[in-house]
Amino acid sequence: MDIVNLSFTDKRFDTHSITIGNLQMGGTNSIRVQSMANTPTHDVEASIRQAIEIFDAGAELVRFTAVDEKDAYALRDIKNGLVAKGYTKPIVADVHFNAKLADIAAQFVDKVRINPGNYLEKRATFATLEFTDDEYRAELEKLDSRLLELIKICREHHTALRIGTNHGSLSDRIMSRYGDTPEGMVEATMEFLRVCKKYDFQDVAVSLKSSNTVVMVQAYRLLVKQMSAEAMNFPVHLGVTEAGTGSDGIIKSAVGIGTLLTDGIGDTIRVSLTGSPAAEIAPAKMLAEHFASSNKNVKINYNEPLALDPFKFSKRDTSLNPSFDNKKPLVICDLPDLSMETLKSLGISFDLNTMTISGSNQSPDVLYFGAPEMDLPDFKTKNISLLIDYKVWIKDSNFEPLYGLNTYLSAKYKSGKRNWVMVSLNTLTPEAMAVLKADPTVVLIACSMCVNQAAEQRAIFNTLIANGVNLPVVLSSIYKEPDVAKFQLTAAADNGLFFIDGLANGLWLSNFAPTQVSIVSETAFTILQSARARYTKTEYIACPSCGRTLYDIEKGLAEVKKVTQHLTGLKIAVMGCIVNGPGEMADADYGYMGAGPGKVNLYKGKTLVKRGVNEAVAPQELLKMIEEEHHGESVKA
Repeated sequence: MDIVNLSFTDKRFDTHSITIGNLQMGGTNSIRVQSMANTPTHDVEASIRQAIEIFDAGAELVRFTAVDEKDAYALRDIKNGLVAKGYTKPIVADVHFNAKLADIAAQFVDKVRINPGNYLEKRATFATLEFTDDEYRAELEKLDSRLLELIKICREHHTALRIGTNHGSLSDRIMSRYGDTPEGMVEATMEFLRVCKKYDFQDVAVSLKSSNTVVMVQAYRLLVKQMSAEAMNFPVHLGVTEAGTGSDGIIKSAVGIGTLLTDGIGDTIRVSLTGSPAAEIAPAKMLAEHFASSNKNVKINYNEPLALDPFKFSKRDTSLNPSFDNKKPLVICDLPDLSMETLKSLGISFDLNTMTISGSNQSPDVLYFGAPEMDLPDFKTKNISLLIDYKVWIKDSNFEPLYGLNTYLSAKYKSGKRNWVMVSLNTLTPEAMAVLKADPTVVLIACSMCVNQAAEQRAIFNTLIANGVNLPVVLSSIYKEPDVAKFQLTAAADNGLFFIDGLANGLWLSNFAPTQVSIVSETAFTILQSARARYTKTEYIACPSCGRTLYDIEKGLAEVKKVTQHLTGLKIAVMGCIVNGPGEMADADYGYMGAGPGKVNLYKGKTLVKRGVNEAVAPQELLKMIEEEHHGESVKA
């Protein structure tokens, strides 16, 4: 891949620097951190208070929605009010469906975000429409003429633009040619960027957000490739839209954003969470600081051509090991003790009468016992495997052995089931790989202890693929992080990309700090689900809300979770309004979307089933709708 270095070094995609008020973004500037207010923009005092809260949390930009002219003109008062209070950082207008509002807002704010999917075109109907070449060309000419008007206003007022494409709001015109695809997202964006380039307007940032991390990553990579092909290098804004809430939302954001930052793509980030906008800033800063630290401190000396296609998902071949389930990445977990409390916290049952350890849908697939000093009984197992260090392993037991590479190469005895072998980049010599690939019982554990571990592990995969070693690989990621939130975010940023790219067959997280083992296990499962690699719980596609949201979405999401969290494998969208709601719900099984003050519409996929349901009873109505669809049967992935 010649447009970005998929991070064997610290090279970033070389964007140009743009000016947003008193802030520089792109180029060699640090990764900028931002959020979006969720107050009604026309409530100037409330908007100023929330902007100050967000800025005080460490944001460098704050965005406000402009639903109508009242909002658009209120942005002038918000800007002046913030400056009067000593807050001079940039503010941004977010405009959908009405190009005139962008013209107004551009006179008062430091940047205007417009959405190619609805800047001139109506909200998509998701109907299959046909456009002749002449009709398509006429739409592009209309776009050129109208966008030039906005560019002139921005140039006059020194206002930057963001061309912000969302997977959930592509126009019918784009979908008629490209479908609801990453390619469609890129072309929708490039149409606007070509106009900006034509009129030499350079203060432009670009984003291609999706609630699906795989789509998001592919779209951004394709965009950078296409910009490079057309001699463009506009700075890139990263975000996973509708990521959700709490640790699930943070992990999902870190998987998507972290993958692209590892690629060297990204100049500014937003971690979109349902809840207080100020709460988005801490995880966003952690992400930016993590990648700045990784790149500055450790560089991986590896220059081989990339051994995967970064623009589409395809699973790495692991056919050498026929016993391995290539469809479901494994989760391995350290077992600190054999107490019933610990096992129960992991979703594992232990029958003392039969000495049987049984796994469940949400428990780790493999338990690692280390090298215990006491002799362990030869436990029976059900839906779970037991791993132990080779030095205490007993041949023909129900335990499987874990070796260092040198120990494996010289071992007198090996398991007839699976032999787990730890490797690092510097141990993968041609001689060692020749022995490994001759043994179909081997599962490799890819280890890295450096702060740039994603780059080292990526190089490990590249080496294996280049040498035809088609053995399954489990990532081993070891941390010493007492802050649970930082551990979860860092682990997601370091490891998610290997599942988005179909490279890894399992994940083994360890945190040598006071962290509950159940949290470590749950983090691993959430990373896999965020990367669309394995589903073990309900996924909630939930927007962060903004001034367009007319019901209590945070409370609504909590209530929806309460009544549906047992529906393993379902994707449920909880949306604030119609901007991205209908589109993002197309990727969900069911949708719960704001329809007006205190009112919610309920969807099955793209189909509206119940309109204008009172928000007080809407969660129960959603559950009833799901149960009727499944005839009372449990839902499983």
